[in-house]
Amino acid sequence: MNPQHLSDTTLEPIIRALHQLSPSSQSAVIALVRQLAEREGIGVPLTAAPGLQSPAEGIPLWLANLKAERYSPRTIHMYSYLAGRYLSQNPTPTKFELQSYLADRLERGTSPALVSNERKALASLFGFLHQEGLWHANPLNGVEHVRVRYRERLCPDVGDVLKVLGVGCARRKDADKLRILVLLLATTGLRITEASSLLKDSINLGSLELRVTGKGDRVSVVPLLPQTAEALGQYIHRRRSDSPYVFPGKTATGYTNIHNLEKTLRRACKRARVRPFTPHQLRHFYATHMLRGRAKLEVVARILGHASVATTQIYTHVDDAMLRTAYDRAAPEY
Repeated sequence: MNPQHLSDTTLEPIIRALHQLSPSSQSAVIALVRQLAEREGIGVPLTAAPGLQSPAEGIPLWLANLKAERYSPRTIHMYSYLAGRYLSQNPTPTKFELQSYLADRLERGTSPALVSNERKALASLFGFLHQEGLWHANPLNGVEHVRVRYRERLCPDVGDVLKVLGVGCARRKDADKLRILVLLLATTGLRITEASSLLKDSINLGSLELRVTGKGDRVSVVPLLPQTAEALGQYIHRRRSDSPYVFPGKTATGYTNIHNLEKTLRRACKRARVRPFTPHQLRHFYATHMLRGRAKLEVVARILGHASVATTQIYTHVDDAMLRTAYDRAAPEY
């Protein structure tokens, strides 16, 4: 409906319904109106948004914002779970309570990586609520990040990957999908979400490359090996469909379920009698072998879609660890 067609008669029942909504639903509606207004250059003061009785009431609006910011479904699910779990026990935490909670978790032996994710989730939630004027303060301001030491990134051996590529599945179409997926992940370094949602239009078989939109809407141009491009083209030809996705699925997203792909890979590793590896470990596999082949760190970072070279730097730790192992085995003794 165009703005000029709106009248008091039209708006009155909508406003009446808005007043009957819960505070969190009112916040969601008003924040949506504010976002639409800002797109058209219309300013809406933050005071227009009602306050929340508790931070937990703002979680639906926060999650909607994460989706709009193109966070991955996994990250959104993890953040939602961690923030919701904490707030169910501590509805209105102070800075001191949050610091004590994180410190206690570390002292009890909880993984620093998990505690770090808890802090990230809560910092994201409170940062959003405070910025939108829905909560009076961000208790995470001034709370230091949890330091996580890099550990060796495990990745499968070439022999194990080849065995899985040759293993069969109960259904022929599953084996076909598994083979092309493993080949794609191992030779491009794509994230599993990027591979499963790969669009046919993003593939250029002639120039041996594909375009991927990853985290933060960063677009990466990923080179394809000739054999990968050929296998991918043949797979698409065999599996013709009206879907825009290479791996279509009967899901809300329209592409195949990530968890089903992981389960299929796990079972294939078991049948191939190799140490189980995950789709993300194939990303480590790709990055590690690229660096061993003397590819520049900046190039690998760009292909992987990393915002910073520092993120890609973790894969050099793998080579350092392997160097140490090789030295211990082969160094001469006097």
